[in-house]
Amino acid sequence: MLRVGSRIAGRIANDWYAVYVETPNEEMGRIRPDDYAALQENIRFAKELGAKVVKLKARRVADALIDFARREGITHVVFGQTSRSRWDILLHGSILNRFLRDVRDATVQVVPMEPKGEVVIEE
Repeated sequence: MLRVGSRIAGRIANDWYAVYVETPNEEMGRIRPDDYAALQENIRFAKELGAKVVKLKARRVADALIDFARREGITHVVFGQTSRSRWDILLHGSILNRFLRDVRDATVQVVPMEPKGEVVIEE
């Protein structure tokens, strides 16, 4: 996912962001050690690829991403998406669908990926 974001940024933008939204369940002391290790590795890799890594805190991931995109004037976004059942989307909502509904002036690309998704936002 980060490689895809880096390649796209190399073609269309000077700067790009790798954004992580920390929810209350992922605060220090609550996040599982293996998830924390994977997060740290992704942050290291994003920086190696030239991303500006941004950590946001919010109860709802979609709210944080929408606010960030509007505040920074983001024009291109790459989402990683796992396959989910319609029931799961109905019960838990979709960050991607919410972003598409609320941010009309950004190009959005969706990249299929394994569970434990990540999001890359580019300027």
